[in-house]
Amino acid sequence: MAWARRHRRRFKREAAYQRAAKDELATILDNVDACIYIKSADYRYQYVNRRVTEVLDRPAEVILGSTDAELFDASVAAELHVDDRRVLEQGEKVVAEEERFLGADDRLGPFLTVKLPLRDANGVIQALCGISTDISEFRDIQESKYRLTFYDPLTGLPNRRLLFDRLEMVVRGTRRSERYAALLFIDLDDFKVINETQGLQRGDRLLRRVAHSLEETVRESDTLARLGADEFVLLIHDLGLDVERAAHAAERVAEKLLVQIASAQSDDNTLPLPVSASIGITLFANGQANVDGAMRQADIALQQAKAAGGNTMRFFNSDMQADVMARVHLEADLHQAIVRDELRLHYQIQVDERSRVTGVEALIRWEHPQRGLVPPSQFIPLAEKNRMILPIGYWVLERACRQLATWAGDHNRQALTIAVNVSSVQFHQTDFIARVQHTLESTGADPSRLVLEVTESLLMEDPERVRNIMLRLSKLGIRFALDDFGTGYSSLNYLKRLPLHGLKIDKSFIDGVLEDPVDAAIVSTTITLAASLKLGVTAEGVETEAQHQWLLEHGCGAFQGYLFGRPMPMDELVLDAHASPMTT
Repeated sequence: MAWARRHRRRFKREAAYQRAAKDELATILDNVDACIYIKSADYRYQYVNRRVTEVLDRPAEVILGSTDAELFDASVAAELHVDDRRVLEQGEKVVAEEERFLGADDRLGPFLTVKLPLRDANGVIQALCGISTDISEFRDIQESKYRLTFYDPLTGLPNRRLLFDRLEMVVRGTRRSERYAALLFIDLDDFKVINETQGLQRGDRLLRRVAHSLEETVRESDTLARLGADEFVLLIHDLGLDVERAAHAAERVAEKLLVQIASAQSDDNTLPLPVSASIGITLFANGQANVDGAMRQADIALQQAKAAGGNTMRFFNSDMQADVMARVHLEADLHQAIVRDELRLHYQIQVDERSRVTGVEALIRWEHPQRGLVPPSQFIPLAEKNRMILPIGYWVLERACRQLATWAGDHNRQALTIAVNVSSVQFHQTDFIARVQHTLESTGADPSRLVLEVTESLLMEDPERVRNIMLRLSKLGIRFALDDFGTGYSSLNYLKRLPLHGLKIDKSFIDGVLEDPVDAAIVSTTITLAASLKLGVTAEGVETEAQHQWLLEHGCGAFQGYLFGRPMPMDELVLDAHASPMTT
């Protein structure tokens, strides 16, 4: 009897432990953030944790004993039954990555579901256990990461990384199919002006409107991306096997894009600004280009479109590539031009109304060992772009000042002036004044014989700072002339406030004074304006005696051009022995 009592007590303790363990397990399962359930061999729910009741919005007593057909609509129940059969009848482990375990109001999903067979001691399948985890938050995080990685946050368009991925796919596709594709580089014209005049926020709104307008124009199968700043790229694939038809199709798309961009006006009602773009286009097929090559070709064509004035398109061709390579080699050689002593100064005389020489303009030339004499129109823009204009500009200034110092001991030439063109890049250097002053002191040149020629565009860049620099240099005795007058956007208010000594009328107006009434009116008005402002005026590019006489009759007092002398080295220059100072 004692043994029986001990056995009963132990049985009660074990039963109590089992009940406690079962309760503890139920508590744990009810607090798991996943749907855990057991289905019997006849596909009825035997167990569900609390999360299942929350998802299905039904109490456990309703769910237990039910089948999926009684809880879900027919299509969902059929999908679930297919996986359940694989577990219960074939003993498979099933993982359904995006199974939608929907509630009564279809509000939840997708779920990652794992279903396992439950076997007895003999290995016979008795039931299945399912664990379904709501992965919608995880998917949202992954989607957010994906968008940050592959999409532009401002416009929502694909970014550079995604563009390159898709371009690589299209390039490989053209190698197999031999069908043409096109890459279009789209760059907004003068977008910097919009940002500066209307602010960055309005600039961003304009970029979003442009992106939306472009999206409405392109096919869903093509890729429109934002490359950066105000640059967009359109990748068009499957343009057929014929290159002419492919080019025509790409041209039609580009024309539509230009129209769409023009319609995306700036939204500042007080200062509406037109919007336009330049587009560079390249076609490729049958392995004609790789990713880098296609991007480079489209960019070259874009630069040609911008050089043409913008609001237009250009197709890439081999001539463009040759021009670019020539510029690259020229730029590389330019870095060595000073070291190799290849730069030369030529001088063109300036005369007064009595044809007496009053001074010269210093004009730089590059004597390239293979190319010969390279005109400044070819290398000065490159020098300004890569900032080689700084050492080149100071080289010109130093040589010109040396020449002034040499003339100071010559009675016949000591009154002559030398005009030197100053780049805006030079002018905006913080040490510009100090460099000019040092050059004058080291060479011994007379500052009053030095004329610095500036352009109208310089006056528009931070005009107060420019004015202060000019005033400080004027105190040293240096004169200033405004070059190419009439080709820029000078304000008369700036003209009267700046320490200018003269205006130079651009050759483009002088060419037409005898035939074009508009050019004649501009030149005549400029001469009158200069006189009213007490400024000297020089006509550039005078080539015929008829032009000279017309200018004399209209009051012009100084001249420069082939009629009086071409630019040439100093040792070949013929200077009037009776030179007089420039009239101011």
